[in-house]
Amino acid sequence: MNKKVLIITGAGLAIGFAEALIYYNLGKNEQQEKFKFQIPRGAELLKTTGIIIATSLATAALSNIIENAMQDKEQLIPVTA
Repeated sequence: MNKKVLIITGAGLAIGFAEALIYYNLGKNEQQEKFKFQIPRGAELLKTTGIIIATSLATAALSNIIENAMQDKEQLIPVTA
């Protein structure tokens, strides 16, 4: 696995987890008068983390495929003087 894929996956994990926590807390505090920050526990935390890992890996793989396709196309375009 190349360095770029690891960077994209890591960034996706960090951003994805932050996003998931925001949505989780918005849902948990919808009916509350005072906002209270919470982190999911147990099975819910594992499920959320699994989804975040899967989407981060998919993002990295798709980015890699698109980048490779663009590089391949660049090589096929003839340069005329």
